[in-house]
Amino acid sequence: MLEKALMNTLFMAIQLLAIIDPTGAIPLLAPVLAQADERTLRKIDKLVGLGVPSILILFAVAGQFLLQVFSIRTPDLEIAGGIILLIVSIDILREGYPKTASINVEEFVFVPIITPMLVGPGAITAVLVMRSTYPLWQVVLSILIASGVTFIVIKFSQKILRRLGEDMLKFIGRFMSLIVAGWSVSLIIQGIREVVRTFHMC
Repeated sequence: MLEKALMNTLFMAIQLLAIIDPTGAIPLLAPVLAQADERTLRKIDKLVGLGVPSILILFAVAGQFLLQVFSIRTPDLEIAGGIILLIVSIDILREGYPKTASINVEEFVFVPIITPMLVGPGAITAVLVMRSTYPLWQVVLSILIASGVTFIVIKFSQKILRRLGEDMLKFIGRFMSLIVAGWSVSLIIQGIREVVRTFHMC
């Protein structure tokens, strides 16, 4: 019984990690690291280490209630997240550095890196589905495992990116912002399709 529960937990953690895709946040992180000092890097680690599991656990515990209270659907999250990422990616493409990060790096790391880049509509939906199928403790444990791997990937990527230098980081940021922009557009389109499909079904 316990062995099956642990296997289910591991399966959910792998599935959740694939959806979170921590390597996908590296393009947005690159231009931020160009101007980050050691103190800022520690704050980034702390935000990622605490922010990702906190949001996912919140939705695992009270996700359905929150969505119902605010009348939010998954397509709504996809469209909103896509718009946020598109704005940031255009900002990086033009300036080589996100303007919002120059104001407050911590706020930029939380939005859009932690959410919607890491904890986006896909991850939230996955947690809600898992919660409807598996016990809460299994879902929470899978979230902690996936979040731990995400933290390690982000922390390790920082050391590599920092050695590339400011100019190279800005170049990488500009180049990868095109990919982020493409992904954000696909999120918006997917959300619109879901809204249109729901409208036709009514």
